[in-house]
Amino acid sequence: MSASDTGHAAPQPGQVVSAAPASFTPHVMDGEVLTMTQVGDLILVGGRFTRVRQAGSSTDIPRRNLFAFHVRTGQVSATFAPNPNGTVQKVQASPDGATAYVGGAFTSVTSGGVATAVGRLYRVAVATGNRVAAFSPGTFNGDVRDIAVTGDRLWVAGKFTHVQGTAQRALVTVNATTGVRDPYFSGTFTGSHQPDTGTYVLQIAINPANSRLVVVGNFAQVNGADRHQFAVFDIGGPRYALAGYSTRQFESRCSAKFYSYVTDVEYSPDGRFFAVSTTGAYGGAASTTAGTSGCDVVARFESSASGTDVRPTWTAYTGGDTTWSVEVTQDVVYVGGHARWQNNPTRGDAAGQGAVSRPGIAALSAVNGLPLSWNPTRSLGEGVKDMIATPDGLFVGSDTEVFADQTRRRIAFLPLAGGTRLVPLRANGLPTTVYRVPRGQSQLQRRAFTGSSAGAAQDVPNGTGWGSAVGAFMLDGVLYTAYSDGSLTRRTFDGQSYGPAVTVQTADRIVYQDDWHRGDVPAITSLFYDQGWMYFTKSGSNQLFRRAFERDSDVVGQHLFTTSAVSGVRFSSMRGAFVAGGRLYYATSSGKLNVATWSGWGPNAGPVAGTSTVISGAGGGWTSRVMFPFQGTAAVPANRAPTASFTAQCAQLSCTMDARASSDPDGTVTRYAWKVARRTSVAGTSSTLSHVYPRGGERTVTLTVTDDRGASSSTTRVVQPAAASPGSLVASATGDLLAHNLTLPAPVRAGDLLVKWFVASSITPTSTA
Repeated sequence: MSASDTGHAAPQPGQVVSAAPASFTPHVMDGEVLTMTQVGDLILVGGRFTRVRQAGSSTDIPRRNLFAFHVRTGQVSATFAPNPNGTVQKVQASPDGATAYVGGAFTSVTSGGVATAVGRLYRVAVATGNRVAAFSPGTFNGDVRDIAVTGDRLWVAGKFTHVQGTAQRALVTVNATTGVRDPYFSGTFTGSHQPDTGTYVLQIAINPANSRLVVVGNFAQVNGADRHQFAVFDIGGPRYALAGYSTRQFESRCSAKFYSYVTDVEYSPDGRFFAVSTTGAYGGAASTTAGTSGCDVVARFESSASGTDVRPTWTAYTGGDTTWSVEVTQDVVYVGGHARWQNNPTRGDAAGQGAVSRPGIAALSAVNGLPLSWNPTRSLGEGVKDMIATPDGLFVGSDTEVFADQTRRRIAFLPLAGGTRLVPLRANGLPTTVYRVPRGQSQLQRRAFTGSSAGAAQDVPNGTGWGSAVGAFMLDGVLYTAYSDGSLTRRTFDGQSYGPAVTVQTADRIVYQDDWHRGDVPAITSLFYDQGWMYFTKSGSNQLFRRAFERDSDVVGQHLFTTSAVSGVRFSSMRGAFVAGGRLYYATSSGKLNVATWSGWGPNAGPVAGTSTVISGAGGGWTSRVMFPFQGTAAVPANRAPTASFTAQCAQLSCTMDARASSDPDGTVTRYAWKVARRTSVAGTSSTLSHVYPRGGERTVTLTVTDDRGASSSTTRVVQPAAASPGSLVASATGDLLAHNLTLPAPVRAGDLLVKWFVASSITPTSTA
């Protein structure tokens, strides 16, 4: 079965989209947008609405529940107007690049200008808006809620019990070309989250390899096995199988008014993990603080995990507000709903300690789930129901009209151009230079360190002093220092000189993060950072503590997690520590420097039991107030030029060029410049161009593409426009008349060759032009 990536977000590596919406998107004048997909140069939009409007126009265009617009100009398609008679829940691009599958609650669409009966699922040609008659999936006796494509197999999820007159509840496979029932999937879903509330599947996600399927909805068992609102299937072989992957995260009861509360699931572009979002109201302080509640949360799950109680890598709580939609790029999890805050596990319907304002939409770090600094804001309403990440940016669909304080009725586009580049996480390597302040002292020292031996200590400038410091770590040339008064600061540090100190306090702006500043920091006996998380030990405790930390936004995670002591490592005697080369180096209260294997990251990170040894070559006296390896500013990799590539097709004198195959290995292509004739050039952000030549013959077309950091490259092709082939048009006049009037056909133009003939029975004919 061939691969298909029609359901996956563009990776957008290392980037966050701009917070300023583009001005070209059309307006949806009523109702709500529920689903979007890109097919070629068109964005298809489905939902519940009756009118749309071009950007900058005051004229409404009738469009019922489904319309299309150009991805870069926003121009509403004049030919795509299927007008389904009910809500469109899902539009899904087909791999052919010319059609899409549409599912929902409708039973009729317009095709060829005629109302045509369909059974809640059909295939549409995007150029014309007409139904693809070859795809005939028959009837579904309930609404279709989601669709995914794998090769020539179409997965359809929803609130149905029968398909084509045959019993198959909640999830079915049909042939993607014909619509005929595909017997590949025959699984059974039973039960429900709340008793007697129906059994159905709301959302599905397939990994890029087409080998795993994740489903969420209102069910309690799959094929007789417990799978509460969440199930994973292996679908890469000749037969599907229920995977040995389940979680108890979504067994939380949440509010009784929600039949089911899991709202969305999406895989990362590389398939390493997937994110799940929920509604359900606040789940209570105990379970939410512990990260075990499934209510009003976004959670990351690793694809490689297995077992009967898989725990998420991180959980991001809003404090009781719904997240309807997630869109996952390589480094960012975009979340949309009607949330008011992020990093808010401790309060329901109010901001608690550490809460960060992110109204309606947020960008979470894929590493730790904390909000990035990106904060466009939007009017809340019911919320964002769909987002799609494209190579150019992020489209957002909702039920409200204001985005980033601008009028963007129900659709907004946030371009990659003008967005933020994230600083890549870097692990410390060996050899390195270790900086430390010995216990009870205030002088900063440095020592060369190989991992097995250390050089002599050398004093270095103290800056503003280290007498009250309790721990420190470095990230990309920035030194973070914690002090006994509970504060955390950051400043640049090159090994000798210091920049001005800035207090890290983003998570204090609404409610002071007392648990961190007064409960943790003053008691720290060692502090280090690894892959998105701060780890620390505290006086009087034999546990390793962990909080997420996001350097882009300076947010300290409100969740506090612990790791119990392991064989060979006493956290209670740890006095300074760091991770380098995949190993944990730590000083003890007795002055030794030990090393242990460091395993994993996130919830499973920690020293491996039984691996701790003393580094005999390091000598003694390592007990430290502060200890950290130097991490300088990473050298910015040289920008790699984009690759220009395009295809060309000519129909008589009109030639269309398509440069969507152009790419940039370390960023995005932001500009396309076309030279189509010696004195004719066109430049802009569109990857396609149509040009009409005045006459036929070979023409040279040059494309130059420019990336987001200014590098460019060009390519040239020869196109062959051709004048229309000679043809003939006939005009005639007959009858028993002395004079005949002849009207020339409309296509005749000056310069065309005119041939006239006259047949008469009795006279010599004459003609007058």
